[in-house]
Amino acid sequence: MKKFIYTIMAFSMLMWTISPALAAGDGLVDTELTRGQGGGTPPIIKAKWEMNGPYSELKGTDDDPADGAQFDAPGVWNGTRNYSICVVVTDPDGVDQVNGVYADVYYPEEIAFHPEDPNYPDQDNGGTDSTPDYGLSGCGAQLGDEIQLSKLDKDDGYELFCDTIRNNNNNLPTFYENPLGTGLYDYNEICDPDGELMKETAYVYCADASLRWEDPAGDYRIDIFADDSFGSMSDVASNYFTYLPLTAYEVDFSNVNYGEVQLNTHKRIPGDLDFGTTDRPTVRNIGNTRLYMKVKQDDMGLGTTDGVYNVKYDARVGNNEADWKDYYPEEWTVLEDILDLSQTEEMDFSILVTKFPSTQSTWTGTMTLGADEANFRECSCPNCP
Repeated sequence: MKKFIYTIMAFSMLMWTISPALAAGDGLVDTELTRGQGGGTPPIIKAKWEMNGPYSELKGTDDDPADGAQFDAPGVWNGTRNYSICVVVTDPDGVDQVNGVYADVYYPEEIAFHPEDPNYPDQDNGGTDSTPDYGLSGCGAQLGDEIQLSKLDKDDGYELFCDTIRNNNNNLPTFYENPLGTGLYDYNEICDPDGELMKETAYVYCADASLRWEDPAGDYRIDIFADDSFGSMSDVASNYFTYLPLTAYEVDFSNVNYGEVQLNTHKRIPGDLDFGTTDRPTVRNIGNTRLYMKVKQDDMGLGTTDGVYNVKYDARVGNNEADWKDYYPEEWTVLEDILDLSQTEEMDFSILVTKFPSTQSTWTGTMTLGADEANFRECSCPNCP
C-alpha cells in the first residue's frame, strides 16, 4: 500500500600593436620623481571616529555602547552597510592651508576569505583550529580605493562633534597626541567657547563609505592623513572599527515533500544551486561569518518501537557523498560542509522509515533549520610543507 509522507518547513577592434623594434630591450622605460619637501608646518589630526551614515544626517551613532564604533551587518543578500568616517583637522599655518584629507580602509589583519588557497585545499571536516582552511583575500589588504573627506561647515561640525557625540556617544572618537607633548587632545580643547571648532581654526571632515554583506566580521583599520598647500603631510592617524559578527542564512523552500516512501528504503530529495526553485532546496549565506547549517526534525508521528524511533533522517549541504549526516528525531545535527561568505549551496534530505505504526496514508511533521558560526579562513599556512 502506498504511503505518503510530507515534511513542512521553513571597439574598437582589439589591436596588436606590433611596433618595429626601434631599440633593444622590452619597451619599458624607467621614470622617477622626487617629492617636494614643502615649506610649512604639517596639518594636525586631533580626533577621529566612524559612525552610522550618511554623514549629512549628523547622527553620531553606532550600534554598540563599547568604545569606538561597532556596526551591524545588513543580513540581506547583496546588502550594504553604510557608515561614515570623520576627523577633526587643524593646521598651524592656518586651516585654510589644508589641501585635502584622505582615508584608507583595511580588512582585518588575521582573517582571510575566499577564494581558497589552491596550494592548501579545504580540509574535510576542516575550518577548525587544528585543521584550518586558508584563503587568499583579506588579511589586512586595503578595501577599495583611497577616500577623500569633505569639510563640514562650522555649525554642522560643531553640532556633530561637540553636541551630539560629546553628549550622547562620547566614547566614540579616538583622540590623538598633541605634537607639543602635552598629552591627548580632548573635548574641552576642541569644543570650548574659545576652542578650535568655534574659532574656526579647525574643521570636521567626513566621508561616506560602506561594507558589503559578505565582507568578513572583525576589526577594520582606518588610516587618515591630511596634506596642505605647501606639500606638507600630517602624521597618519589610525584607529579601528568593528564589523559585528552575524551568522545568518536564507533558504528558498518552506516544504520538503518526501512523496511516496517505501518501508526500509532511503528516499532522497535533492536540492540545487538555483535559489528560487522551491521544490529543490537551496541555502545561501547572508551573514558576515562562515557557518555550519544544522537541522532537527520531529518523528512525524511515526513513533518508536522498543525505544527506537521508527524513522531516521539524513541531510547534507553540497553534493559530497561523504557529507551526509544521519540523525534521529528531536536531535540537532550539524551538517558538513562549511557555507562560506556569500556562498550558495544545495541542501539534500533523506528519510528512512523502518516501521509504519498504522495504516494511515499521510504523515506530516516539522523540520527546524539553524546555523552555527564557523571559523574564518586563515591568512597563511606556516606549518604546511
